[in-house]
Amino acid sequence: MEQKFRVHLILCTSLYEGKGYSGTFCENMTAIVEWLQSHKDKPLTLVAEPDMICENCPNRTENNECEQDANHVAEKDRQLLTVLQLEEGGSYTYRELCERALDRMTEEAFLKSCGRCYWRKQGLCRYENLVAQLKLNASSY
Repeated sequence: MEQKFRVHLILCTSLYEGKGYSGTFCENMTAIVEWLQSHKDKPLTLVAEPDMICENCPNRTENNECEQDANHVAEKDRQLLTVLQLEEGGSYTYRELCERALDRMTEEAFLKSCGRCYWRKQGLCRYENLVAQLKLNASSY
């Protein structure tokens, strides 16, 4: 069975630096990022709902919404589906998702998607870094 993978996490997993909401969240996120890096051609099911990374997020409510600002994360996912021209429920490899983001993500779309994000406000996420990392993630090496 394919793993569910949230649309906005194409960006987050590319820019992840080992920081997160809690120790449990970081352990899970680190393991998934490492798995994605070593399994770039395994299929993932693209979703705009909680996925394998969200399982350990302390901000996730019982209703699968983000307790910080209602369900803005699902809105971010849906916006990125349009920007990146992807289909919710579609099957893509991590490499394909990174290639798509590299081809279609603009700085304006990045700021719209990530502008309110805590991690961007902390200085961890920059468009230039995203482009550089997407190139690595999309490569065959």
